Amino acid sequence: MIYKIEKLKQAEKEIADLTKIQQKALKDDFETIETKGLEFVKRRYLRDGLFEIKTNDVRALFKFQEERIILIGLVYEKRSNKAPDYYINLAQKRLKEV
Repeated sequence: MIYKIEKLKQAEKEIADLTKIQQKALKDDFETIETKGLEFVKRRYLRDGLFEIKTNDVRALFKFQEERIILIGLVYEKRSNKAPDYYINLAQKRLKEV
């Protein structure tokens, strides 16, 4: 299913801090979601309505909103096999405020 991608300001800042290669890979995944559909990128459910897009060594945490919109709440560089609770909790806090 095709979705529109929207990003919180904090997530945009986190994307800007990534390397150019990481930014391009993430941008490519976002474009794939908007043109082909979410099923064409790696993603998984985390908990409490929070999901992650898995782009190489970068993770974008998001939730679904009305009218087929994906809201990106947090972007971080993957350093372990499991999504750290700190990032999950921070993303939930940010996304709850919207």
